[in-house]
Formats: sequence, C-alpha cells, structure tokens
Amino acid sequence: MNIYKKINVMKIIIAFCFIIFFSSNILANKTDVVLTGFSINADYKDLEKSAYYTNKLLNKYSGRQNIIDQTLQKEIRSNTFNHINVLEDSSLISNETSKIAMSVFLDQELFEEFKLPEEDCKKIKITNCYIYNINNYFQIIFFDFDKMTFLKAIPFQSIYISDPSPKLDDDQIVNLFIKSYEDGKWLKDPASNQVVKNNNDTFISIMKDIKLNEYYDFYIGVNPSVDGFIVNKDNVGTLIPDSFVNNMHLLKRNVANTFLGELALKHNLVVVPYFEGVGVGNKIRGKYADQSEAFLLEIPEPTYFIDFNLRGFVKQKYKKDAKVKGLTWYVYGAGINLRFYEPLLNKEYLNIKMTKADFKKIPDILTLNKTNEYINIINLTYKPLAIEFSNIINSDFKNNEDLEWLKKITKNETKKNEILEFKKFVDKLASVK
Repeated sequence: MNIYKKINVMKIIIAFCFIIFFSSNILANKTDVVLTGFSINADYKDLEKSAYYTNKLLNKYSGRQNIIDQTLQKEIRSNTFNHINVLEDSSLISNETSKIAMSVFLDQELFEEFKLPEEDCKKIKITNCYIYNINNYFQIIFFDFDKMTFLKAIPFQSIYISDPSPKLDDDQIVNLFIKSYEDGKWLKDPASNQVVKNNNDTFISIMKDIKLNEYYDFYIGVNPSVDGFIVNKDNVGTLIPDSFVNNMHLLKRNVANTFLGELALKHNLVVVPYFEGVGVGNKIRGKYADQSEAFLLEIPEPTYFIDFNLRGFVKQKYKKDAKVKGLTWYVYGAGINLRFYEPLLNKEYLNIKMTKADFKKIPDILTLNKTNEYINIINLTYKPLAIEFSNIINSDFKNNEDLEWLKKITKNETKKNEILEFKKFVDKLASVK
C-alpha cells in the first residue's frame, strides 16, 4: 500500500470515528422523557360535554390498551426527535433515568354531522346520506414526575372527515372515532384527503424540535381569577354548542389554549394551559399507558398574566353568489381583547383589542347546527387570529402587509412601536435560549 492510500484510509477511519463520536454526543445531549399515555382533560361532570364519544371509546377498550395509546406509541417508535428520547415504560421514571414525563390530554372533542342533498345521495345510491367531521383539540404536557409539577405544554389539533354514509347511531360513531385513530394520522402530517391539516402544527412536527428544561423561571398564562377571562355571553350564545352555554369554561379553554399554543410554538414560551373547571384546585388527573393507576398533576400559577375579554362572535349574510345558484356568502367575525402584564408590579406589556372576520360560502340547502357554526367560528376567526397575532410579534414592520394587518385588526388602536416593545418582553420569557 503506497503512502497516498494509507493517508486516505486514515482519513476514512478518522472520519468514521468522528461520526460515531458526534452521533453519540448528540444522543447523550438529548433529554429522556417517559411517555405516560393518553388522558381526557375533564372532570367527571364534564365528560359528556367535552369528550362524549372519546369516553365511550375508552370504555369499549376496558381491560386492554386502547387504540389512542396504541397509535401514540407506534408513531413515537417510528420517529426520532432532535432534542428528546421518549421512553415507553413508566417504571423507567426514577432518579437514575428520568423524572420528566409526558402525556397527551384531550381538551375538547367537537363532532359535526352534515346531511347531504338528496341528489348527491342518489349518486352514491344512499337514500339519506351524511358526512361526519371529528375535530379534536389536544395538549402535549411535560411534567416533573418526582414533584408532580407541570413543566411545559403545547396544544395541537386533529381533524378527520368521513366518507358519505347513512346516518350513524352512537355505537357506529364510536367505531368512526376508532377508525379516525387507526392509521395514526391524527398525530402526523396528512397523507390523504381524509384528514385536513387546516394550518395546524401536528404532534410529530411539534415533537421533532421541542426543547425542555428541568425547571423554568417564568410561566405565562391566563389570570386565574374570575376576572381573568370575561365572556359576553349574550354575544356568543347563538354560535356555540348548547353544552357550552351553561359551561363557559369549555369555551374559554378552547379560545385561551388556541392563543397560548401559538405563543408556545412560535416563541418558545412556557405557557400554563387554561384548566378552569377541571379537578380539585389546580390539579388535573392523568393516567399511565401501561398501568391502570392514575395520578394528579399540579398546574402552577403563571408568573405573567394574560387577561382575555371575548367580546363576541357574529355571523351575517353577505351576498348571494353571482356564479353558483343556491350558494350564499356569510361573514363570520370575532372580537377578542388581550392584556399581558406582570401582576406583582402591575406592569403592563401590551393591551390589544382585535377583531377578525372572514367569509364562507354555504349552500342554501345545508342546515348548520350550533356545533357546525362554532367550528366555522374557530377556523375562520380566532384560530387564524391566534396564528396572525403570534406571527406579527416577530415583525419589524418594514413591509406594508404587516402595517395593514395591524391597522385592520386593531382599528388603528395599537401602534407598531407597542408590538416592537412587546417583542422584547416575549424574548425575555423564552424558555430555551
């Protein structure tokens, strides 16, 4: 072997050793997290209002692992994450391994039924046919298992749209829920027209890049007092499900966690999820995936507060479609005020009043119930508003588009300098530098 070949062989050996060392070093720097499984974020009195079919699904799997935990574990095994290792055996939680655990909580299920026009049903040879949509809102919660205290939470959403079918009874709807979980698409990017992403981060995309500390200095969340979240009930009642009307904490939870989730994702903030009306005090009940035991998780009080004022929702007829007969345009709108402040010093960082509206074309033959209307409100108003608000915090306002957004959404009541100052506050709260 000549000298040049020897040098090349040595280079290959050194490069190989470097790759092995570098890969091992990256692996060693990852945080071990133990998966405890899936839970419903609801007190017993709320189960039928926030998770009616999911609760029936879990009961159907009594005594064996349910389909939600099955697919959760399968997708975690099939993916690698940049900053965490997920361990699946809850007995691995110890001082010698990891005291950080994670669970996926269902915040709210919303189930839609649409009756299709008779002529459409005839085409598929069904007398009366329907399409069903499953809209589920989840939280990924990380916590210190030794102290049973909360570390970090990020919400995500999944949407499943059924094929046309005859009208389903409760048992058949539960089977539809099972089908929506079977292929694991509720956790990852959609791969078929059965699932709609709807401008939403998935469980897998969140987990790919999430970073964790073992403790945090600052938390931000909704002011836990009665005045922390105000709802004008008269201005929302016609566009929310009947089950929400006398249980406003369900509406507050969905609105608050939508905004908090975007802040957590886009700005790496440690948010305290909104849990009014759940459990005893500030505790929520979780469960193990591989055991029947339950545990109580303590939710901390935020260091920095957000006051929410939900001024109302609106739906108004706009116009008849000029090109399609039997199609009408409607405008949906929402008004939401947010105030960010430090309660101990009574220092205010931002007080913003926002109004968001968008159009939807609805066939005249289609009759919408209040759940359908509420999901339109979510997808057309406060969900995109939460995304836009989180994005605008990063703006330097050197383009007209961001300036126009601020003018339109706040009606000129908030200036660009206020957002630029608020960004400094958000950067200070960032959980991982």
